Amino acid sequence: MHFSQDWFSQHIPIWTRLLHEFKGKAGLRILEIGTFEGRSTCWLLENIVTGEGAHIDCIDTFEGAEDMVALKLDMSKMRDVFESNIAPWRDRVTVYAGESAAVLRGLSGPFDLVYVDGSHRAPDVLADAVLSWPLLKVGGIMLFDDYLWQQDPRPEHCPRLGIDSFLRCQKG
Repeated sequence: MHFSQDWFSQHIPIWTRLLHEFKGKAGLRILEIGTFEGRSTCWLLENIVTGEGAHIDCIDTFEGAEDMVALKLDMSKMRDVFESNIAPWRDRVTVYAGESAAVLRGLSGPFDLVYVDGSHRAPDVLADAVLSWPLLKVGGIMLFDDYLWQQDPRPEHCPRLGIDSFLRCQKG
């Protein structure tokens, strides 16, 4: 596996505790919005998506975003990097390449877990949450990444505003 960045490992201790009930669960369904190179996807596949018929659906444009320009990554190879990283578990993964808002409108649930880690822009985060909420099983878990991310001084360009807006509107 090849990863150029590690924004995920810091989450492993809390994810291990939060998601223990899902480990090895037959028929488990996970939806991951935003995959980048697949580090979180691989962790989920190695540690959680291990039961009979368990599956993860991943959505990404594989084009990067404005806030990734500074990383100077060759985004033209991002899909290939992702596919290479998930290769050992390819039969348990469905990949949707496209804008999350469009893909989510065509998906069917229910999912046990939804992980929202796509765009950092508040309106996009809010849209991802609103569109994926009906796909989440009653009693399922929705995780958001980058709540404290502040690489842009404009609040509308950071996830926090989108997450807070969703949580003010949605009980559950």
